Amino acid sequence: MTNATKTLTLLVQRQLDAITTGNGAFLETFLRTAKAAGFRVRVVFAPWHAFGNRPFASVHPRLRALIDEIVWDGTIEAGGRYWSVSPRIWVRFGIRLVHEIMRRAGLKVQWRNYFGRPMPAAEVRAMARAADRQPSDLTIAEYSSVGPVLDQLQHSTRKGVFVHDVLWMRARRYREKGLAFDFYETSEAEECDWVKSADFFVHASANEMEFFPPQFSPDHMVWLRPVPPKFGDLPTEGKAEVVFLGTTHAGNVDALNHFLKDIWPIILKRQPDAMLKVAGSVGDAIEPSLKKSPNMTLLGRVEKLEDIGGSHAIGIAPTRLATGVSIKVAEYLMLGMPVVAYPLAMEGFGGRLDGMVEIADAPDAFANTIIRLLNDKTEREKLSDGAPARTREILSNQEVADFLTREASLKPA
Repeated sequence: MTNATKTLTLLVQRQLDAITTGNGAFLETFLRTAKAAGFRVRVVFAPWHAFGNRPFASVHPRLRALIDEIVWDGTIEAGGRYWSVSPRIWVRFGIRLVHEIMRRAGLKVQWRNYFGRPMPAAEVRAMARAADRQPSDLTIAEYSSVGPVLDQLQHSTRKGVFVHDVLWMRARRYREKGLAFDFYETSEAEECDWVKSADFFVHASANEMEFFPPQFSPDHMVWLRPVPPKFGDLPTEGKAEVVFLGTTHAGNVDALNHFLKDIWPIILKRQPDAMLKVAGSVGDAIEPSLKKSPNMTLLGRVEKLEDIGGSHAIGIAPTRLATGVSIKVAEYLMLGMPVVAYPLAMEGFGGRLDGMVEIADAPDAFANTIIRLLNDKTEREKLSDGAPARTREILSNQEVADFLTREASLKPA
């Protein structure tokens, strides 16, 4: 696939069949950046954990096009999928089917996924052996929970961690919001121990670089910017409206339900003709009592996001639960929308987008800002003008490509 002379091995503990969620989009951005820096990319999958609760897995075509070699021990590739030959995976699948039958029968069953869960020692050693079959300039664990594999590597390589989320912080914020855990809960001390062998870190959130891991040299840390797609022509006219864009994950679900419960009624009381459009699968997760909120249209999946963009559409990010960077903010800006956000939605950008987004820190202030923009076309157009180009420039990842090249040059002899 490539004649690159440098090799990057990525250690992966999850399935890579989707890129519509944040971690999939960030991985695609990371792989594109690595290819732009001239690396040959190998992906080594965890033989058991990467299957999750299913005995089969696939790799999304857009990700597969960026990968030169896949190493997945204990599998058979057939029909475009990887099939596990491990009895434990098939037993786990059987148990999962039973739980699903119980859930459909109305019983309350919670099945925790394998996100962030430490691997058993045997699986860690197996991944390290697979990685060591071909020496790499860089060997990078995707997520800190894969970090223990770095401890076991024998060949000379520069060791890194791609940090999508700081997992202990994610757990703390879930607990603060009273959300049910469907993933492994870790502590700061445990997560820091997982990554003790790392020489460098690539962060998907700028603010998380400031505290994880503690006291680590900033010279060997870099922020991977989110790269939202470049959209086509945007509508130049339209009735002023509010837009919420998002997939179904805890942060989006909490934000949308909070908006409908605590902010939208304030807006409608003062401006009864205000309209709200909800785009993406997050609309399926609206609380039953809020599904018939006035003046709301659920669009579902939108094939051409340009259709809902433009300066008349006000993108909102009332984010109360976040552990990474809020990609929706960048997408709104690339769609030429004025944007209103809670401060938490902006933390992951490390101040890079300051001045481009209207910030409101409480429901009343959020509602007031939206009402002001709904009625001020000049201000909406001022916020929208040039936003896509500025956003694209600010979120360039040339720094990351240069960083990876520099780290590879430090590979031990």
